Amino acid sequence: MAEAPAVPLPDHEDATTRHLVRVAGWAVVLIGGVIGVLLMFDAPVQPARVALNFVAGLVGALALLLARQQRWTQAAHLLVWGVWVSVSLVAARNGGVNGPNLLNYPVIIVLAGWLLGVRATLTLVGLTALLFMGFIWADIQGMFKPLQVANRVAGAVYLAGILVLTAAATLLSRRNYMNRVLEAQHTAANLATSEAALRKLLRAVEQSPESIVITDLHEGIEYVNDAFVQRTGYGRDEVVGGASASFSSNGLAPAQREGLRATLARGENWAGEQVNYRKDGQALIESVVVAPIRQPDGRVSHYVELKQDITERKRAAEEIHRLAHFDSLTSLPNRSTLMERLQVLQGRAARLPALQHALLLLDLDRFTTFNDARGSEMGDRLLCAVALRLSEILPPQGLLVRVAGDEFAVVLHGLGADVSLAGTHALVFAEKLQAALLRPLLLDGDAEEAQLGASVGITLYPQNASDSAHDALRRAGTALHRAKQAGGGRAAFFEQGMGEAAEQRFRVERELRQAVSAGELRLYLQSQVDVQGQLTGAEVLVRWQHPRDGLVPPGMFIPIAEESDLIVSVGGWVLAHSCAVLAQPAFAARRLRLSVNLSARQFRQARFVPQLCALLAASGADPQLLTLEVTEGLVIDDFDDAVAKMRELAALGVDISLDDFGTGYSSLAYLKRLPIQEIKIDRSFVHEAPTNADDGVLVEGILSVARHFGLRVVAEGVETQAQADFLSQRAPDIVYQGYLFGRPEPSEQWLSRLVPAQVEP
Repeated sequence: MAEAPAVPLPDHEDATTRHLVRVAGWAVVLIGGVIGVLLMFDAPVQPARVALNFVAGLVGALALLLARQQRWTQAAHLLVWGVWVSVSLVAARNGGVNGPNLLNYPVIIVLAGWLLGVRATLTLVGLTALLFMGFIWADIQGMFKPLQVANRVAGAVYLAGILVLTAAATLLSRRNYMNRVLEAQHTAANLATSEAALRKLLRAVEQSPESIVITDLHEGIEYVNDAFVQRTGYGRDEVVGGASASFSSNGLAPAQREGLRATLARGENWAGEQVNYRKDGQALIESVVVAPIRQPDGRVSHYVELKQDITERKRAAEEIHRLAHFDSLTSLPNRSTLMERLQVLQGRAARLPALQHALLLLDLDRFTTFNDARGSEMGDRLLCAVALRLSEILPPQGLLVRVAGDEFAVVLHGLGADVSLAGTHALVFAEKLQAALLRPLLLDGDAEEAQLGASVGITLYPQNASDSAHDALRRAGTALHRAKQAGGGRAAFFEQGMGEAAEQRFRVERELRQAVSAGELRLYLQSQVDVQGQLTGAEVLVRWQHPRDGLVPPGMFIPIAEESDLIVSVGGWVLAHSCAVLAQPAFAARRLRLSVNLSARQFRQARFVPQLCALLAASGADPQLLTLEVTEGLVIDDFDDAVAKMRELAALGVDISLDDFGTGYSSLAYLKRLPIQEIKIDRSFVHEAPTNADDGVLVEGILSVARHFGLRVVAEGVETQAQADFLSQRAPDIVYQGYLFGRPEPSEQWLSRLVPAQVEP
């Protein structure tokens, strides 16, 4: 706190003291001046007496001048000591102690006691006593002639009485001038400090951003600050004198008000939240503290209400809660709420008899196609419509959640303790969900109705004491994946084997991701021969040399790689090592071809063709000896892009083979437009072609199409001589690939057999 400002003494001194200084000063001026003037007319004139009286008058004048300048302490000292000196000089000049001189000193001593205090008065009494003793001694020595005191003993007694009386009067005087000056100074400082503190407190109260209300003991409002006026819209004249319940706490419930009064009656502070109302009726959420105001004697005289507006904070907290627990598009609870609900159910299962609950994970079929065709805005409207449709059939105790994208979840509560019965209820409700979504949905802004099916994955929860919400969601996701793989529009229940398969897939994906960089992949080659048994080339296959499980066949990891981005890394590794094999001199010398399978993801990479060009250039491999095998699905998904890339590859000299021909769409219209040079007959047709008339007809049809378009034909999966004869009879230029002519083997081993054949004459 800042120090109190210095306050001039005259503003706080006793008025009587000030008047006394002025009166005494004027008396000295008048008496000294008048007597001095009168003495000037005496005959003969005594200059010394005139001068002494004028000096006394001058002392009084100077004291008045100091008083006018409000220098009261200096004026008092000058008046007392100046008059004493003047009187003493006059006494000495007039011959010592005599009657008139004796009367001057009591007056001066009393004046000193009133104005200067005990210490100065005692000093003055002492000096006066010494002066009188000097006068008496001089009288005894005959220095003053004639002696003015007729009876020395009487004079001494008179003098002693005067000194004792004046000293006693001075000692008994407690309200002397100096004490009053010090008291006035302390009082001024205290008042200045108190006034400054009060001003600061008043400014703080008036300028406080929080509402402050002071009421009497009967809850009548006596004061409100500016913040209250601005916040509530009420004027001071409207609320002062009114009841707090009508203006300040008009939203307090009766029970809450009784609790407030009981707390204040105990002399304690009350704190809580209130929903009060402004003058215009708008709600105002406030955090309120009501405290008693106590007087110095401890008596409670008033109550003060300190009110903070928390309306925006409450709204922000509600918005944060909404964003954290609800989906912004559909207003449904989100994944976070789902996990919380499942955790609550797990907690209940630990305390109560086991009840089965069900978690259903629902995914819209063909939503991506709808979104691409109609646009994301219509896709959002469809999701909102689906949310509304599902909400209409949700049981009262159920929970509907939008998990992400077009994926929703439903939690069914209390399906009983019987697992089989609970599973039946869950399946029945899943069918109800699917049936509801099959009814057409009319979207705002779209004249056409939307109709989408849904796949549902189901699991019961909790399945054991350690079952967690994440485990339940994982199981439902696994079941949903199975339902979609089965063609969509189905409901699949989680089985233990499904979970084990999912864990196996996860482990394989994680370890395969490390295997690519760790050099655990191996390149295998399977020979391709013509009808005379001459080697024409080979197909590249990949194996995984697992450090723990040994050699892992491609069927164990290639499908998992194709479901993730790993297939791009694996395909890139295979293509790079294939180019290195193709660069071996034996391939160029014997014009052997090398076929490499391409995944759809790898082929769709924007820089696939430039990357292949770089690999061919770096390895020195001949592009005209490279055949890239693609599937019909890869072509159909993005036909124009596929054709453009095939044309670029054809310009490099690279051949394109349509793999597994006959198992997909096999559209002749597509086939006519594709820049391919080869087709491969799938092993499923070759296997029973000699004995099954239907398969035989299909193979003959494929061979006929190939002859019509001038395409090479490779038949894979040839394992018997009967199969080979069946094919050669219908296509003499066909190429075989299968166990009958060689199994897949490491590329080093395959190349080692190829080199001697190359150097034969």
